[in-house]
Amino acid sequence: MQKNEIRSLIYNLLPRYSQGAEYHKEVIDRAIEKAINQLYTETFLRDPLSIQRYTKRFGTTAPITVSQDAIAGIYYSNYPTGVQPVPLPDKAAGVRRVTTPAQGGIKFYPLDIREFELITSGSYYSLASGIIGYVPTRERVEYYNMTAAIVATGVRMDLLVPFSDYEETDQILIPENPNSEGETFTDMVLKILGVIRPIETKDDNVTTIETAKQ
Repeated sequence: MQKNEIRSLIYNLLPRYSQGAEYHKEVIDRAIEKAINQLYTETFLRDPLSIQRYTKRFGTTAPITVSQDAIAGIYYSNYPTGVQPVPLPDKAAGVRRVTTPAQGGIKFYPLDIREFELITSGSYYSLASGIIGYVPTRERVEYYNMTAAIVATGVRMDLLVPFSDYEETDQILIPENPNSEGETFTDMVLKILGVIRPIETKDDNVTTIETAKQ
């Protein structure tokens, strides 16, 4: 679904007794984002390779620029404007893939900062070829063993983008599996919003949860 459709879905699932109450768009968006991020993490922990389908590719039309920090001597790329990838519990974090604009012999591999420091201080550092390491940080992606050719052409990235950073008409895939507690995506969002669905008791003394829409 599109981002605006997901928000509309949640808004229209708010129970009837809340009609007239104001749920600011930002509040709904943050609740949606928290639920989706949790589903991303649980999906990743079950099957790390499956998280790739939920990423968004950047740098297809205009490659992402590779720059050099003149003081630190590190090559890096800033994240696309307005995007702060969802952090996942592995080296790649929210940067699930980095490639050259045209597929070639150069391979990018995620590193953590300790590996980065060990590799760059090693005696065989200058002999590595065909491999570029990348370290995702909060502000940017840093590289080791960057080549002049890739600096000139730039890179592409597949990023796990949070809900708030998507455009209104962007298509967003949400993991279908419920979370570890058996809650569905919509259940999770309503819980975060503090919505307690009303209980309806029928004449047969069977209590059910009313799934009322506004």
